[in-house]
Amino acid sequence: MAEPVVSLRDVGIRFRFSRRSRHGRHRLFSRKRKPFWGLRHATLDVERGEALGLVGPNGAGKTTLLRTVSGIYEADEGEVEVRGRIGPLLSVTAGLMPRLSGWQNISLLATLLGLPSSRMGELGERIAEFSGLGEFLDAEVRTYSAGMRARLGFSVATFVEPDVLVLDEVLAVGDEEFRRKSAGVIRDFLDSGRTVMVASHELDRLEEMCTRIIWMDHGSIREAGEPAAILERYREARAAAPPEPERPGGRGRRAAPGL
Repeated sequence: MAEPVVSLRDVGIRFRFSRRSRHGRHRLFSRKRKPFWGLRHATLDVERGEALGLVGPNGAGKTTLLRTVSGIYEADEGEVEVRGRIGPLLSVTAGLMPRLSGWQNISLLATLLGLPSSRMGELGERIAEFSGLGEFLDAEVRTYSAGMRARLGFSVATFVEPDVLVLDEVLAVGDEEFRRKSAGVIRDFLDSGRTVMVASHELDRLEEMCTRIIWMDHGSIREAGEPAAILERYREARAAAPPEPERPGGRGRRAAPGL
């Protein structure tokens, strides 16, 4: 049996937050920190060619898991092993430099994701064509809408040919035409034997595209299995659950937004 492309063994990610006073303000001159586990006891194998979907309420640990796989977070506990190149698109602004043009960002992101300089010209043109941004590629990215940034980031992340494409809440961004194009690219990506890991609240799209679903809750993997069955139980649980309080926030050793 082939080795999994991503392996997590009892992985934990810990955040440290400043304690707050009764009025919600940070206590001055206090060095005490309140630890919070954004991910705990996560054990997971992701096979080559698999489309793995992550579901769970906000703060369940989906983004933390994807950032850990992408090498952004280093595990405080356990072991993480990734075999191959990661193509992360963890937000519509991930890695984009707002005061650089679209063309400059294509070159920068492609280099950071490991694209050889010898292929930059060829793939740069293909990335630009797929993004559909045309003359806007000459403008600074800070002038782009969220949909335009998503077009640019998705185009780079997929065309540098990663072994594992990591997507966090970006399936719903962009116009319908671009979303159809993106879905086609993901299908081609999977058909070629590569792997996709995607977190989204668009449950119907996950059920359509994924081969397996992981249900996350309070930083742990609650269930994993066949998409239709897991998503049915998840929908039922969400319909019956009361509104959840916000997860803790604050300043810490790691940036905490998007747990």
